[in-house]
Amino acid sequence: MMTVSENIFHELDFFAVSFALGILLVLVYDCLRILRRLVRHGVVWISLEDLCYWIFTAFVIFAMLYQKNDGLIRGFSIGGIVLGMLLYNQLISRYTVKYITRALKKAIRFVQKVTNFILAPFRKAAKKASNKCSILAGKGRKFKKYLNKRLKRAGKLIKIGISKK
Repeated sequence: MMTVSENIFHELDFFAVSFALGILLVLVYDCLRILRRLVRHGVVWISLEDLCYWIFTAFVIFAMLYQKNDGLIRGFSIGGIVLGMLLYNQLISRYTVKYITRALKKAIRFVQKVTNFILAPFRKAAKKASNKCSILAGKGRKFKKYLNKRLKRAGKLIKIGISKK
């Protein structure tokens, strides 16, 4: 049997887990917000992401309630989740999204510059090869026309030769 202090400790632990879960849920949503800033999304895509997020959130909250409190919904556990979400959102979230997005954009630009530098010789070679191919293609078309004319003449001569015999 639990004593009063053990019960209070259990309730405080449950509240702390609820509070931390609220912070974690907003942190996951911040990841979605960062992704949206890096890659532009349409309204439909954003709606689907939000729907999946809230379904995920419902399952996570249910799992926490089931594990920590045998599935009983307690007002202070929901309060802890909401309080954690609000505090994290008001104090930290905007800076997290802003600075992580900025850092990721700089990293992406750096990778693009390195990739462009590495691939530049290959692009030049491909452009030269493309120019050579277009020149050869033009000459190939001329040669095809020349062959068609010669074959038509040869065909006419063969027809004339067959009809004379």
